[in-house]
Amino acid sequence: MPVHALHQHPPPWPGWVNVENTLRCNLDCIWCVQALVGSTKSGVDMPLALFDRIVDEVLPHVSRLSFSVAGEPTIAPHFLEFLDRVNTLDLTTELVTNATALHRPGLLDRLLPRLGLLIASLDGARAPTVERIRAGAQYSRILENLERFQAARIARPSATRPEFLIAMTLSTANIAELPEVVALAARLGADRVVCSWLQVHDPMLLDLSLHAVPGQVEARFAEARALARRLGLGLDLPAEPPAVPLGLAARRMLGHLGDRSRRRSALRAALQRARVRAWELRSGLEARCSFLWGRVYLHADGHVSPCCVQGRPYVGNLGERSFQAIWTGPEMTALRAGMFDGNPHAACARCSQGQGPNPAPVEAWTEPVQNPLDR
Repeated sequence: MPVHALHQHPPPWPGWVNVENTLRCNLDCIWCVQALVGSTKSGVDMPLALFDRIVDEVLPHVSRLSFSVAGEPTIAPHFLEFLDRVNTLDLTTELVTNATALHRPGLLDRLLPRLGLLIASLDGARAPTVERIRAGAQYSRILENLERFQAARIARPSATRPEFLIAMTLSTANIAELPEVVALAARLGADRVVCSWLQVHDPMLLDLSLHAVPGQVEARFAEARALARRLGLGLDLPAEPPAVPLGLAARRMLGHLGDRSRRRSALRAALQRARVRAWELRSGLEARCSFLWGRVYLHADGHVSPCCVQGRPYVGNLGERSFQAIWTGPEMTALRAGMFDGNPHAACARCSQGQGPNPAPVEAWTEPVQNPLDR
């Protein structure tokens, strides 16, 4: 019955799109899958012609566009041109960055007009920790760049300032510095610190996993919570509801009301949520995964995938089919059906969303995952 309903009622257009504008990165993080396999050095940049097609075919229908995933978006040769094209659209952008290239001439001027969220990855509060985890990073330059971004951000009208998050991947290498990261984020002017567990995708990472030190984790969490409350900073810890200061939520709402482009983007997001709910009512099913029903990843070589989980499948390529044909095609339909029939794809079965500090069995992260396109 679910599969029949899925074929009969294709889902609405996704509201959030991630564009992987490059596979390259200027750092070698110790737990990065792409760095371990070497793709961040040999990877490709998205051609300008492919991005132009995405601009014409996909982006007019979505409310949010994010740049991230495998590489560092800000070092791509065409990134400034991508931003110029995005600035002609009524959507809100997000950027996930290691903050090493925010000083690039012209970048902030082009980035800020549509920016709704910047997530800066900072896996420590001390230079030795950050530079050990993120080989090639210069801690002082990262802080200078984040201070530069904050100055440019607060120079904008308060109602339209983008949200500023510090992201931290928690491991035995940095858990002791979590409270210090909270203090540093407040000093930098960030709105929130967002933490996630290190995902063990290779046996060599087991020593970095926090599964063996639960007492140390809870002690640092308690200290970080108390400090965040005292500083008025949002703090998202794994397996806990996000803590968002009321002032930030109010500012976002005012921004949506006070800026015409952001207002249209917010309206489009609300309509997309309404369309998903309407789809649920028509089909009699529940949209059980926000990615499979409302998000999508477009990769530098034109491949399309539903999420960023390790082992995720490709479901098509924009060089061969239209986005609409891929989004409603047999591969995506099979992934959605797996959420109902008890036979989920391997990547869905071991999805890191909501996992605790206990890592998944090593064999679950290292066994080959078959791509539906190869079946």
